[in-house]
Amino acid sequence: MNSDSDFQPFGLSGKAAIVGVGASGFAQRPDASVFQFAGDALVAAVADAGLVKEQIDGLIVQVGSPRGADYDGIAETFGLTPRFCSQTWAHGRFAATVLAHAAMAVATGLATRVACVMAMKNSDLGRIGEANNPFFHEQFRENGGPHGEAGHVGMASPIAGAAMAFDFYCRRYGHDRELLGAVPITFRRHARLTDDALMTREMDWADYHAARPIIDPLRLLDCSPVGDGAVCMIVSAPQDSRSVVITGVQGIRAGRDSFIFAPHGLGVGQQSGQRLTRTQARGQAAYEMAGMTPDGIDVLGLYDSFSPLPLYALEDFGFCGEGEALAWVQDGRIGLGGEIPINTSGGQLSQAQMNGWGQIRELVTQLRGEAGSRQVTAARTAMWATVGGDALVLEKA
Repeated sequence: MNSDSDFQPFGLSGKAAIVGVGASGFAQRPDASVFQFAGDALVAAVADAGLVKEQIDGLIVQVGSPRGADYDGIAETFGLTPRFCSQTWAHGRFAATVLAHAAMAVATGLATRVACVMAMKNSDLGRIGEANNPFFHEQFRENGGPHGEAGHVGMASPIAGAAMAFDFYCRRYGHDRELLGAVPITFRRHARLTDDALMTREMDWADYHAARPIIDPLRLLDCSPVGDGAVCMIVSAPQDSRSVVITGVQGIRAGRDSFIFAPHGLGVGQQSGQRLTRTQARGQAAYEMAGMTPDGIDVLGLYDSFSPLPLYALEDFGFCGEGEALAWVQDGRIGLGGEIPINTSGGQLSQAQMNGWGQIRELVTQLRGEAGSRQVTAARTAMWATVGGDALVLEKA
């Protein structure tokens, strides 16, 4: 097995770009088909790229049935004739992986224009953690559920792992758990400037502290709203000044405390001391490929199904040191006008739970200078990162 020191970045940097983005609405619509959402997003993305559907020769789908639409159904329904197809697992830590696969397909000649589609209809599935939800069975995998679910001890949903992780994090580093409110409060402010955000009611510290407890120490406002909808992105070789170039990518790899090694706890593995040092975090593969460090990132998108998750990603990708993120996000640092704005359209916590695709779409919008009142001044670089370790570095063409 190769060590990290053997890593040689594949010649992918700058070879592919996001040239079109589109989305459906995100509100729950029990009366609509998931293919309607997928079609709305696909048509919008193809038009945004200045293409027609006959020019799409690659298709990658994330989620799939029963929560979403599978690749064959999308191709047949919308008359696509791709010569390259792929589909990934249903969970949110594959958004960057899908775009990386698309970039590799373009760079190697497998396809010239790849439609990357994430479509899902959660309103049909029932509540997460209940037996009628299709993902209920995942907790009974031999090695436990992918979010730390463990049905035999009553941890039937992802929030159980997230709550356990944050409790462990606060105890380990001596933090005041009440400070977590800075994350959802900031993202809600951003959502109030976003037309398609689901949660736009004003939120302050009093609202946060008054929110109903779900699993201690997490509250209702620490949980992302579940929506129905789709996002599509078209990946090709860079085309023009609106192209957003993919300069760095990496798959699931942040450290032994991340998903692939320690699913129990959504980001803080209960393993002694095996976290990345800040030096290691600042040298992750995505940075190495892009020739960049965290200091060069202008705007950031972080996976935030639950409020604590961005904290772990900030540490794992070197924006602050181990155990420092909860203090680091205070006092406006991550808001518009702050040191590094995060989730400027509201993130999953306030815009909608779209597996991170909403945030990546927002990064493209920011780098194009099309974010309106949310626009980060002179933004030229952006990064998407998750507690699972996958990441994208994006640059303005």
